[in-house]
Amino acid sequence: MQHSKGWDGFGKGPFAFYRGFDEFMRPFPDEDREMYPEMFVLPKGVYEVALPRPLGIAFEEVTPGCGVLVDYVVEDGNAAASGKIEPGDVLIAVTACKVFGARYERKLLPAKRLDFDTIMAAIGSNEARWKCKDVVLQFMRPSEADEDAVDEYLKFYEIPYDHVFRTG
Repeated sequence: MQHSKGWDGFGKGPFAFYRGFDEFMRPFPDEDREMYPEMFVLPKGVYEVALPRPLGIAFEEVTPGCGVLVDYVVEDGNAAASGKIEPGDVLIAVTACKVFGARYERKLLPAKRLDFDTIMAAIGSNEARWKCKDVVLQFMRPSEADEDAVDEYLKFYEIPYDHVFRTG
């Protein structure tokens, strides 16, 4: 199951601008909630936070060229003010804006397999000119999460191959 398969209205519709998990899931009918209840809650050990920039997070690579985790949170920064983010938390998804002509979308991108530079570009693409007041990040706390369940959850947000990713 993938939310963006078959889309032909770039920049339009209820999934064109990711603001947060609950709002993103709102358009789905009650029948879907009953048939797939696991799709309507974040997996165990996963949390979402929306932060204004600068984030106040120092990231380091999980492995060279693949994913990032929190090295430390900057004292008195936006991440510290959230009270949620801890060193060692793995970034599993981040919002990014994609621009095509005069239209744009903000999608939640799975980040576990992205390289450091791509993740930083995604964070940087959340600009005021695209009506972004924040960056939405989803983290996995390794000590609490089932990584297989997290990987299954992230499949829902994969961007189709014909949906070219570009930052503005």
